[in-house]
Amino acid sequence: MPVTEKVYPEWVQAQRKRGTTVKKKGDTYYLYKRTSRRVPGKKYPQPVDTYIGIITPDGVIESGKRKVSLAEIEVKEYGFSKTVWQLCPEGWKKPLGDDWEEVLSILIRKWSPETYLLKERRIKKEEEFHYQFGAQAASLSRRIYKEHGVDVSELQKLKSIYLLYLEKETVVSRISPEQKQLLERMGVDLEMC
Repeated sequence: MPVTEKVYPEWVQAQRKRGTTVKKKGDTYYLYKRTSRRVPGKKYPQPVDTYIGIITPDGVIESGKRKVSLAEIEVKEYGFSKTVWQLCPEGWKKPLGDDWEEVLSILIRKWSPETYLLKERRIKKEEEFHYQFGAQAASLSRRIYKEHGVDVSELQKLKSIYLLYLEKETVVSRISPEQKQLLERMGVDLEMC
């Protein structure tokens, strides 16, 4: 039985070029770039369609959206961790000497296990230090409240601000108006350096 090709209106056919395909959904025609890739276990290459735009009688309206590969994306908690780091008082750091960064990293990891700090740096284990981490956490919380007027529990709402590691860049996720207001109140900037 011969394979029959779909018949589209002339204005749609005019947009079909080599390496593209047309799909119709409802009364709308969409243009896609057609390629293929090998898939382990499959005998033949599998088609891969990449959206180009909508076909109209006047031509193709290309998508203005930036294409991002989700296959290589990595997401880490950022808002809470970065804020605690920036608000960390000098009076808390000083008694810890050179260990303050490591101790702070451990505390942040305890409060936020998906912290971006795990990707940015190697964090030592608690056992490698001689500090009482429960006491350090309580002390840090009290000092942040005393200096900035915010409780660490209030900062928990910043945990939904993520750092997205894309293929070629790193971006901060959307920040809600409530989160923005809290950050401004404390003078914290989550912009990437």
